[in-house]
Amino acid sequence: MGFRNGAYATVWEVSQTTNNVTTCRISISRKNKNTQEYEQDFSGFVKFIGSAVADKALRLHPKDRIKLGDVDVSTFYSKEKGITYTDFKVFSFELQEGGSHNAAPPPDESPVDSGEVDDSNLPF
Repeated sequence: MGFRNGAYATVWEVSQTTNNVTTCRISISRKNKNTQEYEQDFSGFVKFIGSAVADKALRLHPKDRIKLGDVDVSTFYSKEKGITYTDFKVFSFELQEGGSHNAAPPPDESPVDSGEVDDSNLPF
């Protein structure tokens, strides 16, 4: 399974990198059918990219569970340092039930009303 679209992950750390990027340390585990124990498939720092996604990720808390949406992995080799860097990127995700802020909408999003107009104060 590992780091892929649709994987469920646990958030452990959250930090803002820029206005458009939030970096989180996450882990993804799977259940071993033989031992019935959970085994870690992936653990690492992931960049949540895009202003809306970065802002949403910034409101995550340790032990929140998320479902990854669109993800990508890229590598970059630095000739000067002789090191290959791997970037794990998330472009969308969903907070799962039991998350720390499922009860109320985010501050910048208001709930949608029923669509009915209150016309009691209109002059005609």
